[in-house]
Amino acid sequence: MIISASTVKDSRENVEKFVHRNLRGGIDHLVIFLDAPLPEVEDLLDGHPDVTYVRAYGDWWGPMRPGGLNSRQINNAALASQLVAGFPWAEWMFMLDGDEVAHLDLRVLAGLDPAVRAVRLLPMEAASRLHPESDPTLFKRRLDADELQLLHVLGVIKEPKLRSYFRGHMSGKPGVRPSSDLALGVHHVVDIGKRDRVKGIVDPGLSLLHYESHNGDEFVRKWMALLSSGVDVRQHKKRAPLARSLTALLSLGLPEDETAAFLERLFERVALDDIETLSRLKLLVEVDPDAAERRPRPPEHEIAALRELLTRAYDAPKQLFRPRSQGPRTSKVIAKLQRGIR
Repeated sequence: MIISASTVKDSRENVEKFVHRNLRGGIDHLVIFLDAPLPEVEDLLDGHPDVTYVRAYGDWWGPMRPGGLNSRQINNAALASQLVAGFPWAEWMFMLDGDEVAHLDLRVLAGLDPAVRAVRLLPMEAASRLHPESDPTLFKRRLDADELQLLHVLGVIKEPKLRSYFRGHMSGKPGVRPSSDLALGVHHVVDIGKRDRVKGIVDPGLSLLHYESHNGDEFVRKWMALLSSGVDVRQHKKRAPLARSLTALLSLGLPEDETAAFLERLFERVALDDIETLSRLKLLVEVDPDAAERRPRPPEHEIAALRELLTRAYDAPKQLFRPRSQGPRTSKVIAKLQRGIR
């Protein structure tokens, strides 16, 4: 079983797309940690045969809820990956955000040497439009230095660097063969004993579709969520100028229509892609994640075992699962949670 772990705070519509597309992208079962009460999303996922969701708010954290979203994501991903360690049905686990879709060639995964313990899904980023009629199927792949230089000279990007071309992260997302000595994180797999990152192999057949701010409305939603997530995004070198601009705009108390107009203008300045030029240069990749076929559902007893593990974990002390702070007590807690499960 290929499993994904995600910490999500999003609309019912977006979560529905996220589930549908990842099941067709190569994920067999999704574990979704809901970061806040989301009644409409919970209604969607209740009884879903391909999703196990966890109400990861309130009592889930006990008295020590991490203050930042990134910390909660790391905790949840590490917990999920270690809960299933040692069970032969848990082949791979990937960390995915709610705007990401795994794009896996399962033949590549199946053909990896058993000694390969971690992989990395490199991103392809959705080409953005201001007011599209449908979700994007054109994606920007990673470019080499000469291609970036070409776009810079043509005036498409400000600098001949990938960070000027991609709006979101460039490093990709990790996947791990679940193991007691490895912990899945947001962007890395960590060797618990050595406290070091484990380098994941990359392959053209293992990639990620990233729907980062792909239209004006999504741009506004994404940034509003970031600004209210408990993380000071102004401290992030790449995000600082835009975060400061958005914070300043929202603090001015302008009428709603004026605020919306300036938000749209910001999107045009910093996030809108020149799709015509990129298409003419043949730099875009066409992928329709809704058109793929999914493989058969895993046996019900395997899904039941996964769900029981997550149910048992509800009252476990979550701080024990942070990858760089695990100790002997963590192993004892995991052994207790796994006891009696096939």
